[in-house]
Formats: sequence, C-alpha cells, structure tokens
Amino acid sequence: MNRCQWCGRVPSGFGMVVLTIKEDEPSQSVCRDCYNEFAANMLGIEDYKDFEKEATFIDCDGIEHRFQVGKMINPTGICWKAVEFICENKIGYSFEAHQDFEEDSNDALERLYKKIKKGLSQKFIRKEMFQGQELIFIKENIVEGRIEWDDRYNDRTPKFIIDGQEYSLEEFGRMLMSCEGWNFRLEIIEPTE
Repeated sequence: MNRCQWCGRVPSGFGMVVLTIKEDEPSQSVCRDCYNEFAANMLGIEDYKDFEKEATFIDCDGIEHRFQVGKMINPTGICWKAVEFICENKIGYSFEAHQDFEEDSNDALERLYKKIKKGLSQKFIRKEMFQGQELIFIKENIVEGRIEWDDRYNDRTPKFIIDGQEYSLEEFGRMLMSCEGWNFRLEIIEPTE
C-alpha cells in the first residue's frame, strides 16, 4: 500500500491525492489529511480538522451501516463524503455534500447526514425466490444508485451500486428485461445533489 510522501502514514479508505505544486517538479502522492492542511493554508481556511470521522446509520430493513466521513478542500468549496467500506476494494453506499467556504461545517454535515438517512430509508431492488432461483426486480419501476468502473474487465465496463450492493452490467440488464418493450428515462445526477 502507498504511504503519504509528506507524513509517511498509510491513508484511510479514501486513498491518496496526487499533487503537483510546481510545473517542472514531479507529482507527489499525499494523504487527504496532508492535502487538506496544504489546501487550508493556501486558501486561508481555519478549523478544517474537527469532525467525527465515523458515523453509523440504520437502513429501512434494520441493518446497520458504518460510514467513514471525510472531506476534501477544493478551490470552489469543501466536498464532504460518507463512504461505507465493505471490504478492501468494495464500497457500498456513498453520499456527498458540498459546502461553500462561508457556510458552517456543521450545516454541511447535517445535510450529509440527512442525505444518508434518506438514501437508507428506501430500497429499489426486490429479491424473491422462485422455483429455487433468486429473481431480482426493480421495485416500482424506479431505481437510484451509483455508476462505477467494474475492475473485473480491462475495458470501461460499468457496474452499478444499488441499495449498497454491486450489480454488473449484465445483472442490471437482466433486471431491465422484465420491462422489455417499455420506454425509459435516464437521468444522471452529480454526486452532491
């Protein structure tokens, strides 16, 4: 695993930031904490460290989900992210909220937590056993989730994270085939919305 070139620590699940400070110098891999300290100093932001880095929520089925909470300071504001790390290379639910520099961090975190609660309050996939086979359906013909890259393939094949679970392009396509011949509407939404 890569270590931060500034502090020497192995980063948390959020990974590294590749940072180039001067045009002719090589890029450096730094952890989020070091990057945020650098960005906060550059942008004159104070109190950028103080927040709870873990949060636990219960979904509509009574299942507990643990999120790592992190933030990244950008020139346009602060991006707050809550990610459920299921195992080393697997992410379940993921939520983001944007904070303007003038806004209080507690308000941005509250928005993030409300988003998590809303996201966990409903399920879009229904699973049923029929004659010894598991059938998977989209409930009420509406599905929300996240598009990710499926690293099992060498090309840019997507996978879909729905209800905190991974579905391959083929699995998602089979779910859609229960609506064969119907029309559909696809809306892509930026993660902080």
